[in-house]
Amino acid sequence: MIDPVKESYIRFQGSTFHMAREDSAAYERYRAMNPGEDLLRKWDEEILEGLFEKLWEDEDIVWNKHNSIIKVLNRRHVDLNYWVSHLLDEMEKMTELDKRNKIIIIETMSGRNSKEDKGGVHLICLYTDLEARMVKVMNDLKNFFCDDYDNLNEIGWNNIIDRHLCAVNDYVRVYKKYGKLNLSTL
Repeated sequence: MIDPVKESYIRFQGSTFHMAREDSAAYERYRAMNPGEDLLRKWDEEILEGLFEKLWEDEDIVWNKHNSIIKVLNRRHVDLNYWVSHLLDEMEKMTELDKRNKIIIIETMSGRNSKEDKGGVHLICLYTDLEARMVKVMNDLKNFFCDDYDNLNEIGWNNIIDRHLCAVNDYVRVYKKYGKLNLSTL
C-alpha cells in the first residue's frame, strides 16, 4: 500500500505551497507526519529520478522539467554534487534545443520568476564543487545568435533578441554575485 503522504509529496513535487493550496487535507497529513530529513531525501530522490527519466520526452518542454529539477535540488535534501553533476550531464546536451528552451533554461539558472537565490547558479556556486563545470556548460548553452526571424507570435516572445540578452545579462549578474572563480569573461 502506498503511503498517502508520500504520494501527495511526490504528486506536488515536494512543494508544500502547492500541496496546501490544492489539497489541504494532504497538506495537513504531511504536517502531522512531519517527515524527517531521511524520508524527504528518499522522496526527493524519487522525484528527481522521475524528472530525469521524463526530461527528454517532449523537447518542447525540456525547460519545464529543468525548472522542476532546480526546484527540487534547491530544497537541498539530496546529495547535491551527485544530482547536480547528473543535471550538468543533461545540460551539455541542451545546446541542441530550440532557442526558446535555451533562453528559459538560462533564466532558470539565474532564478527565473523567483529570487536569484532559488536559481541554479546560486545553488551550484554555494552548495557544490561543480561551479567551474557549470560555467563551461552555461557558456556553451548561452552562446547562440538570435535575430528578428526567431520572434514568436506569443506574449513575451515577440522580441527574442532582447529576451536572450536579458537572460544572459541576468546570468552574468547572478554569477558575479555568487561565483567564486575569478573569470575575465563569462
